[in-house]
Amino acid sequence: MRSAIVSVLAILVTVCLAVPPEVVAQNGQRAGQVTGIVPSVNLERGTLQMTALSGMPVIWNDIVNTGHLARARVTLDDGSILNVGSDSNLRVVSHDAATQQTELELNYGRVKSEAVHLTKPGAKFQIRTPTGVAGVVGTVFFLAFENYITQLVVLEGSVQFCNLAGQCVVVSAGLMSTIRGPNQAPSQPVAATAAETVSATSTTAMTGMPGAQGLGAGSVVATHGALVGSTLAAVVVVPAVVVRAVATTPKCGCTKIVPGSAIHHGPGH
Repeated sequence: MRSAIVSVLAILVTVCLAVPPEVVAQNGQRAGQVTGIVPSVNLERGTLQMTALSGMPVIWNDIVNTGHLARARVTLDDGSILNVGSDSNLRVVSHDAATQQTELELNYGRVKSEAVHLTKPGAKFQIRTPTGVAGVVGTVFFLAFENYITQLVVLEGSVQFCNLAGQCVVVSAGLMSTIRGPNQAPSQPVAATAAETVSATSTTAMTGMPGAQGLGAGSVVATHGALVGSTLAAVVVVPAVVVRAVATTPKCGCTKIVPGSAIHHGPGH
């Protein structure tokens, strides 16, 4: 009897070890899939560490971990695109395409997000870092975090940029704002220089990079940035946020709005 039990356990262990990550993903709630890699990226799932492949599913709480000169692109099930830059760590905390509820954590590094327009009641798309939170509605944005300095550059539309204490500024297209520490309020928006705007895009681009997987002509480039902390963080190394077709001002549960004289709204905003 004992030998029979041992044999059954041995078979079960063998089967479990043989199950590929794609099958394991079926036991978690799907968020999207990897759609681009340059040249090699790790995907952490619980205690498992896997080499990410183009087409591999991403489930809730998966961590995309890029090394030096590596970049990744994740397409969420609602069509939103996350372009993760080099030396970055991004957790897909949750993503529900049906209710348009998305929560991400940028522990460090850089990310460019192209969020689809939110139309569902109570819809939310947020990226948190150790020092801030970015809440958007139908926006493309770039965030980076380094040395506890978070920087945001908005390319289109507007983004509500808040520290952990709930002090916020609304940053419009062409402007940027910075949070210089865990307890510091976001700075008043100022005009972003051309160099900062270009860098925000070029440092996260994946096309043309050697060893790229799953990237065809016209592919959307991922942004390269680092977000760490519980709030929005943008690296001092040229962060940028692009916002597209923002119909309403995004909310992030802030308790205080810090008006910015530099804030301006283009046509349709």
